[in-house]
Amino acid sequence: MIFGAGERWVILVHGEGQDLDAWRSLAHLLSDRELCALAFDLPGHGASDGEWTAELAVPAVMSAVDFAKSAGAQQIHLIGAKIGALAVLAVAAHDRYQPHSIVALSPTIDERVAVMSLVREARAPKLILVGSLDAAGLKSAEAVYRGAIGHCELTQFPVSSEGTDLLAGDWGPHAREKVLAHLTHEG
Repeated sequence: MIFGAGERWVILVHGEGQDLDAWRSLAHLLSDRELCALAFDLPGHGASDGEWTAELAVPAVMSAVDFAKSAGAQQIHLIGAKIGALAVLAVAAHDRYQPHSIVALSPTIDERVAVMSLVREARAPKLILVGSLDAAGLKSAEAVYRGAIGHCELTQFPVSSEGTDLLAGDWGPHAREKVLAHLTHEG
């Protein structure tokens, strides 16, 4: 589903067990800021066909980037949640798919999606958001942060929420502002 229009695109990749609706509120916010947001269902989720296997996440993100380019995207940002965050980092490690920036919400380490030695090669500016009260999520986010090459910022919020749930609740406005600032930073 595409929200908004223009040459600056944001591709939104949900986590395992979710669908594109997890991004609906952020997608509307992005389109209000003149960014074109593309949210899609990973295979085996929502309205998509086929069975889900984690190995399909990276090719699905690559297809979304190819689609955005064919639709006229001149600038592409990647945002992923949980396993989707790992997938966008893995895709960004390939020169052909190098985005303008990356946002990873509670990135989940899963070698069925990508190995950390590949993920660390993503050189675009990165923002990692995580709930500090989610011990497993914090450990995973810190591992991604420590292994990152290039500019990477890790922001923790005092919540147990993870993934797209970080964008809601008491700290949701702060998380959304961090995302918007990262996407619109031109430096």
